Amino acid sequence: YMKKPIFHITVIICVICLLLCSAFSIYILKNKGKFCSHKQLSESIIPASCTEGGKTVYICNRCGYSYDGAFTSPTEHDLHPIKIEPTCTTAGYTLYYCSCSYSFKADSTPPTEHDLIAQISSPSCDGQGYTTYSCQNCNYSYRGDFTEPDGHTFSSAVFLPTALSAGYTHYTCECSYNYKGDYVYYSDILESAYTENTVVLSKGIDVSRWNHQIDAASGEYIPLNWKQIKAQGFDFVILKAGSTKSGIEPTFEMDYAGARDAGLAIGAYFYTYSTTVEGISRDAEMLLLWLDGKKFEYPIYLDLEDSSLASLGKNHLSKMCETFLCKLQQNGYYTGLYTNHTWLTTILDTARMVTLFDIWYARYPGTSLPSWNEEKYGKQLGMWQYSESGAISGVSGSFDLNYCYKDYPSLMKKWELNGF
Repeated sequence: YMKKPIFHITVIICVICLLLCSAFSIYILKNKGKFCSHKQLSESIIPASCTEGGKTVYICNRCGYSYDGAFTSPTEHDLHPIKIEPTCTTAGYTLYYCSCSYSFKADSTPPTEHDLIAQISSPSCDGQGYTTYSCQNCNYSYRGDFTEPDGHTFSSAVFLPTALSAGYTHYTCECSYNYKGDYVYYSDILESAYTENTVVLSKGIDVSRWNHQIDAASGEYIPLNWKQIKAQGFDFVILKAGSTKSGIEPTFEMDYAGARDAGLAIGAYFYTYSTTVEGISRDAEMLLLWLDGKKFEYPIYLDLEDSSLASLGKNHLSKMCETFLCKLQQNGYYTGLYTNHTWLTTILDTARMVTLFDIWYARYPGTSLPSWNEEKYGKQLGMWQYSESGAISGVSGSFDLNYCYKDYPSLMKKWELNGF
């Protein structure tokens, strides 16, 4: 009966002992330095810096207890200078800095002057000239020394008139400004194919290979006696330059040189077989090559009379004539149309042709000294081929004979056409 209370007391005593032991251990841990002799010490020196003093720290190797020893004052800043040079717009100075990030500026110097270089911009046609002054060390710049615009300097290109378009001079400046002026209309050169003049101003012949004899030995064409032709009272010759089918006439160059040497004025004609606008355009290009470098006091004619073309119709034939003759006009040649009475009055658009081109008219009254019959032939035209069987004393063969009622040589020189 007495054992049970004793057990309870024993347990209580044990718990109290455990609590006392724990409290004592905690006390010992908290106050261990008080119970340690700190015989085993190590020291750690913290050096002074620019902003904080230095010290020595002592640490017990046994219990970890530590305390501060001797103190030292903060050191001075270890300053390093950087020199900043002055610029055109900012002052110079010396920057002193320490490794602790401390810094300050001192020793200021004033800004320098601008180091200017000059670049000249010349005046243009419509803008002033000036000099740009720029600093080599900064972005500063300004303009000065202004000069007045010097006006346009023009180069010119002349576009000649044709029967279908006006001629003009195109003036162009280097600045791209341009304009057209000095307009010339073909009606200024040729008012009409008709003429009021009925007086024969000059007499001439027209010549092709068929007017030449051939040397039996060499097979070459024999030159005509051009001086004899000139002596017989002829003033000009219209030379066949070539045709669509045969190309350049084999006697063209020889006849040109001989007639020129004899003092005869010269014109030329091209016989076409072309049936299309494209084809007759190629004819014109071919003829231009043959005419190049030569002078002609009389017109360059298109011979339009081949029977294979008669059925093409007035509109188409008009376009063909315009294409051929205007291409020559664009290149500085005075042009005309050779045709006979039937073609002019029934096959071609007469009203259109006589307002655009001069006319060389073929009709043979069968008399050696004919006169223009206005009732039969219509109004007087510029040149009349009145015979195909003319004889020239001292020259073999027969020739086409022509009267001319216009002063073509003066016209060519006035308008600087046909190589003049």
